[in-house]
Order: sequence, then C-alpha cells, then structure tokens
Amino acid sequence: MGKRDRHAVRTAYVTLRDLPGSRVMFWVVDECPYCGARHFHPAGNLRTADPSERLGEQPAMCDPGRTYELLLPPRPRKKSGKQERRKERREGKRDGLDDEY
Repeated sequence: MGKRDRHAVRTAYVTLRDLPGSRVMFWVVDECPYCGARHFHPAGNLRTADPSERLGEQPAMCDPGRTYELLLPPRPRKKSGKQERRKERREGKRDGLDDEY
C-alpha cells in the first residue's frame, strides 16, 4: 500500500432516514471507513429537498480534512423469474426419465 492509497477517497454506503417529529432527513453512514463510527449528514427538508443531491464526495464528520464518497448500497440481484424456475423443473424431470430407460 503506497501513499496514494492513504489519500484516496473512500466509499461510504448510506441509508436515508428522517428525524421523528420533524421534516429533516439525514444520510446515515453506519460505519465510517476511517473511524468505524456512525455519522449523520443532513439531506434537506422532507417536503422540498431532493436528498440525492447530497450524495457524492463529502468531508468526513470525524476528520474534516478527509473526504469520503456517499453512495447508496448496491442492490441485490433479482431472483430468477417464475418461467425460469418452471423451465429448470421441466429439464430436471426430463433428465430423471432418461436415466430410468
């Protein structure tokens, strides 16, 4: 690991939450890549703001000299559809019949 790795912008995955009893939204970093703590970044008003505008490179709350990139977590892969499951089941039945004869 060279010096470049130490100064590179790290990725922090966030979730959007609102403050109960108010109209304020926050991007929550559950685990900071630098200190491991939870940090909150304001995302704006619940009714008028677009919270996605606040994603991207932001200064870290634990050390403002460092930055990290706020990103949404990757989406899980979709499960195979009903038609694909039926097709696999039919192929499995055919394979079983061929073995018996």
